[in-house]
Amino acid sequence: MNAPVIDIKDISKCYIKKRQPIEVLKNISFSVNDGEVVAIVGPSGCGKTTILKIICGLIKPDCGCIKYQDNDISYALKKCLIGYIPQSLSLLPFRTVRKNVMLPLEVLKINNCERADELILLCDLQKYANYYPHQLSGGMRQKVAIARALAYKPKILLMDEPMASLDEMIKEKLNEELLKIKDSTKSTIIYVTHNIEEAVFLSNKVIVLSKTPGIIVDAVDISLPDKRDSSLRSDPAFFREVTKIRKILQNNK
Repeated sequence: MNAPVIDIKDISKCYIKKRQPIEVLKNISFSVNDGEVVAIVGPSGCGKTTILKIICGLIKPDCGCIKYQDNDISYALKKCLIGYIPQSLSLLPFRTVRKNVMLPLEVLKINNCERADELILLCDLQKYANYYPHQLSGGMRQKVAIARALAYKPKILLMDEPMASLDEMIKEKLNEELLKIKDSTKSTIIYVTHNIEEAVFLSNKVIVLSKTPGIIVDAVDISLPDKRDSSLRSDPAFFREVTKIRKILQNNK
């Protein structure tokens, strides 16, 4: 069995609004094994994005801890082992695709143009390397964001509803491409989404959160083949898993 690379223990978080504490997360605990895709679903405002921001060090929890293997999560952050794709892709409009992909390497003072070219090829962006973000479709911009997040070879990729604004056909195609990229890079992914079908298609496990304050009401192992393509979406086993997650969410409104 793969060893956990991320182990989250009893994370809680409150925000202050109008001088009053608002509990967003309460006693969140789960682990992510090497090479897994773990999806997080739940109602709006239940703390899904907050979990990712805590993992990548953008905010601190009020209590609890996160381990990367046997180390504090700060070790993984210092070693640039975690990549983060926020809801807003934040591509720089004055930089080409290639220059956007190279940005993390420049920040880290790593002169490795070959790495950028490898990722552009991996994400099938070679024809668009000299395009600017405004010249690309939403799906293409999404792939640029993925390539950029992979630039410094992170072990963990955090993705916050990256495909929410895309239409269903493009989203489904990118879901398949994301799994191919994951296999090629040997990445581990934590993926936040509102879309139950997307969560089931991508993941090995789905973490279901309640409404605010977010607590884990279930962690569902997805019993589907490791190799997945569009044909899976018409498989009765896929519908069973989707129905299972949907019922859990409906019972915890």
